[in-house]
Amino acid sequence: MKKMVLISIILAMFLSGCEKSPDDTPSKKTKIEDCIEPYNPYNDGGGHYAGFNWAAENAGDDCDGNSDEFNEGCAEFHRQLDEYDECVANSSK
Repeated sequence: MKKMVLISIILAMFLSGCEKSPDDTPSKKTKIEDCIEPYNPYNDGGGHYAGFNWAAENAGDDCDGNSDEFNEGCAEFHRQLDEYDECVANSSK
C-alpha cells in the first residue's frame, strides 16, 4: 500500500511538471529600452579599438583593413549593430 501511494505521488509530480504555464514561455517581444546599442569593448590605442570606431563612423560593411585586429574590431561593431537592430525590430514600442 505504501508503495502505491509513493508511486502515485511521484507520478503526479512528474505529470504536473510537464505542463507549461504562460509565464514559462519566453517572450520574443522586448522593450526598446532593453536593446543595447553597440559599444566599443576594446582598450584605446589598439587595432581592435580603431577598427570598431572606424566601423561606427563609416557606412558599409567593408572591414578590409591592413590588420587582423582592425578587421576583427570592425566585425565586432557590425555584430553588435545587427544584434541591436534585431532587438529594436522585435521590441514592443
